[in-house]
Amino acid sequence: MERRRFEDRRKIGTVKAAVNIYGERILDGNNSSLKKPQEDFPEPSSKARELHLARRDMSRYKESRKAAESAKVKAESELYSARKTVKDLASMIEESNFKAKARMRDIESLRKKGNQEEKALGLETVESYQYGEVMKELESLKQELSKLKLDMASIKEEKARAEKDFEDSSLKLWSNSSTAEELRKQIEAANEEHVLVELARIEALKEAAEIEAQREKESGEFSFSMEETSKKMKDMNEEIDQSKDLEHKLAVTLSDVNLLQNQLMQVKQGLNQPAEGEGSASLELITEELEAAKKELDLIREESFQYMSSMDIIRNELKHVMEETARLKKIEDKADSKVQSLNSKLLRAKSKLEAVTEAEEKANAIAANLSITLEQLKAEVEVSKKEKALITDDTAAIKAEIKKTESEIDSTEEKLQTAVQELEEVKASEALTLEKLRALIETTMQARASASNQSSSITISKFEYEYLTGRAVGAEEIADKKVAAAQAWIEALKASEREALMKTEMAQRELREMRVEEEHEVYRTERSLSAKKMIERELRNWRHGQEKNVEAQNRQSPYRKRSMKTSGNLTPLGRAKFRRSASPGIKPSGSTPFIIKKKKKVMPNLAKIFSSKKVDKDV
Repeated sequence: MERRRFEDRRKIGTVKAAVNIYGERILDGNNSSLKKPQEDFPEPSSKARELHLARRDMSRYKESRKAAESAKVKAESELYSARKTVKDLASMIEESNFKAKARMRDIESLRKKGNQEEKALGLETVESYQYGEVMKELESLKQELSKLKLDMASIKEEKARAEKDFEDSSLKLWSNSSTAEELRKQIEAANEEHVLVELARIEALKEAAEIEAQREKESGEFSFSMEETSKKMKDMNEEIDQSKDLEHKLAVTLSDVNLLQNQLMQVKQGLNQPAEGEGSASLELITEELEAAKKELDLIREESFQYMSSMDIIRNELKHVMEETARLKKIEDKADSKVQSLNSKLLRAKSKLEAVTEAEEKANAIAANLSITLEQLKAEVEVSKKEKALITDDTAAIKAEIKKTESEIDSTEEKLQTAVQELEEVKASEALTLEKLRALIETTMQARASASNQSSSITISKFEYEYLTGRAVGAEEIADKKVAAAQAWIEALKASEREALMKTEMAQRELREMRVEEEHEVYRTERSLSAKKMIERELRNWRHGQEKNVEAQNRQSPYRKRSMKTSGNLTPLGRAKFRRSASPGIKPSGSTPFIIKKKKKVMPNLAKIFSSKKVDKDV
């Protein structure tokens, strides 16, 4: 018996040591997975908030990238239009130079033929008209050049703004990638803690199975010993009944002996008197009966002494049996208390393991989502890097083209200035020639007036006639070209207005889409905050319910002890049956009804909350 007690103490000590070791690992190890679902639950919500902010930054980055691309396309279109206008200006300058050269040739030819008055008058009118047109074209070219300079400055500003937005988005992307790395490290730490918890759970289940086997073995031995003691008690009761019968017989024989002794005394008194023949015969009979009664009395006394000694032995055995039963009751009470404590510990460990598994499932879901988002972020980072390289190449090409266009604009401005100077020189020479021509015209007019007085017709040379008709045809062609150019310019203005209207419509549409997306984001954030509040409320209720259950168990523990003390008055067989029926098993099928009820109370609401979260994510 002492050896069995020592083995029980040693096994219970190993179980306590294992529970303490794994309890310290679970509870003290960096406030790991047992405290995480209860105390550190807001940490996944903060991670989800950071992930939401990262997604919002990525959407903003995409929008800024789209805006930069649209600005780039716009700048390219404006650059193309600027190049086209520069080419048009260059062609117009070349045409004006060609016209100026042609006019110089005409002026020189007119100088050689200064005697022809009508030719000089036609040249004066045509040259003055063409000179005014050239000056108007130069002014329009200057205005277009100023517009081009303003457009180039605005394009540069938009380009600088787009580059700044791209740098800001790249910095935000880098910070989001660093936060994702930190979250991955935290997930790996949580997985390690979960492995430790699983090992502790496996060890606890093994020890629980060993304790259950030992308890069943001890219960079998105790039931066998109780059956043997019950058999002994039955035999002792039978012997006690037999001893009672013998005592009754002894009392009857003692009464008979007393009667015989009385009769013997009477006979002795009769012997002292003179006896007759019949008295002597009766005396002999009485003496024989007395001797036989004495022999029977001696036998009965011997048997009574034997029965008394057997009764003493039975009493000693009964005392020993009572002491053994009391000791077994104490051992049984201790075993029941140990079993109850182990059952309570197992229930607590199961509840903690369930909480840990739930937290682990949540952490795994969060880790899966984070890994997916991290992969998406990496892919987007690579795409953004490639796009950044392309944008840098495009910006370098645009810068080179801008420099080229600026140099072309400078060269065209220089050409325009030289052309203006040449035109001023031509104008001065034309003024001199005009003064000379006016003098000649006055003389010719006077001569023709005197000639017209004599005849009604004016004679001109063939050269003058061809020159005037050719100039008239050229003037008509120039007028037609200018009308066609004006119509093309009007159509280009209308097309630019249409493009501007389309761009404004696209911008308004994008603004509407951005507003809708912002409203969706606000709605999602509100739903996530409400879901977080509901989860925290459910967790508070669950903790409160656990505290109430623990208090109820602590209150019920003394009542259990009292009920066990009061049940000591029962018979051993009945008490053993009651203990077998009342002691909860350690098997998983029969020891978890209370925990399943708690899960039924708490888990449906959590399932609803997480389903609503998934619906929000899908939306």
